[in-house]
Amino acid sequence: MIILKINRINFIMISLVLTSCSVSKKIQKDLYASSAEEIYFKGISVLQAETGESLIDLHEDMYFTPASNVKLFTLYTAWKNLPDSIPAFDFVKKGDSLILKGTANPLFLTDSLSVAALAFLKNSDENIYLTDDHIEDDVYGLGWSWDDYTYDYMPEKHLFPIYGNVISVDKAGDSIKVIPDFFKNKVHLTPSVKESRKKDENEFYIEAPADISNKKIPFKSSNQLVADLLSSELDRKVILVNDNIDYQFKAFREVPYDTLYTRMMVNSDNFLAEQLMLRVGSVTKGTYSVSAAIQYALENYMPDIPQKPRWVDGSGLSRYNLFSPKSMVYLLKKMYDEIPHDLLFSYFPRGGINGTLKNDFRNQSYIYAKSGSLSNNYSLSGYLITKKGKVIIFSYMTNHFPSSSSNRKREISAFLKKLHESY
Repeated sequence: MIILKINRINFIMISLVLTSCSVSKKIQKDLYASSAEEIYFKGISVLQAETGESLIDLHEDMYFTPASNVKLFTLYTAWKNLPDSIPAFDFVKKGDSLILKGTANPLFLTDSLSVAALAFLKNSDENIYLTDDHIEDDVYGLGWSWDDYTYDYMPEKHLFPIYGNVISVDKAGDSIKVIPDFFKNKVHLTPSVKESRKKDENEFYIEAPADISNKKIPFKSSNQLVADLLSSELDRKVILVNDNIDYQFKAFREVPYDTLYTRMMVNSDNFLAEQLMLRVGSVTKGTYSVSAAIQYALENYMPDIPQKPRWVDGSGLSRYNLFSPKSMVYLLKKMYDEIPHDLLFSYFPRGGINGTLKNDFRNQSYIYAKSGSLSNNYSLSGYLITKKGKVIIFSYMTNHFPSSSSNRKREISAFLKKLHESY
């Protein structure tokens, strides 16, 4: 009787495996058939999260432009190296002087998260100085679109960002509110607007007839401007200094890194991604350089990554980036194995719930994934919970379609629904 029960259990398990295999083969066969008639490129890789068993592959080892799917690699690299909280700034007190140094913190004075740091500066009795230090990178990354400098998704990188390196404008009738107020006289009303900012200076332009809510425009950054903005905010002079004294700085810590990770991923915030990689470069290589952080991550955390990527920035703004679907699921598997699952999933946009997946994947709350979008390119990579409670890792990458991304999103949505119901 015991032998019969064991044989029955084995039969059921084998049947389940064979059923799963047949489902995978059917889905993959349909994918190949449909892709033969398509005029754009797509690559897909799907595997079981627990076992790493490959379920479905289509052009999984080909290179694609990933757009913001790059933020998956930024998330993992930052998580491995930045376990605590980001310093609002570094500081040292010398006699009657308080000397500040930037730390690539992207959130200083962007919202209420900087309350403690701001209070520390306002309550200081010392004269305040800012060191004239710089990042090793250019303010824009390799392969970024140079004429996107007026858009809020591409602020300049900087060692001491302030207000997120953007101004915020609200206009109702003749009433205009500008944050920071420092720039109010630099905002001009015009009948029509071709560019909302002059390329090399901080002169801003807003359409006079229109009402505007929370319009964000990047400003041209510099250390002197940071000192001036701090002076305006603190209502006292902050002096920029250039000396080579090796002070023993201390970190003024305030914001947990988890807060940055969630904001970066859910909102697909390019600025946070770039600043986090600058911070990683400082921690691992002693230099505020995104490329240094990338090199360190590839050598130390991903030496066996399939189809070694061309990885050039932290955000995915660059069209120089090249990744394969197989390299995406490789990383997602590493994160699944190393990061507590509840914490890991909390970093991701969720289908129909929040972030970049709120509107495009409605009624699909079983999806936890990062989208990536540039003109003519759309990708989605992440995790999916099946009806049976299994976790599946997937990457679905599409490039070079001539129309909008809406058709690709519907295509991916239907595919993920099939995975959800089939496994």
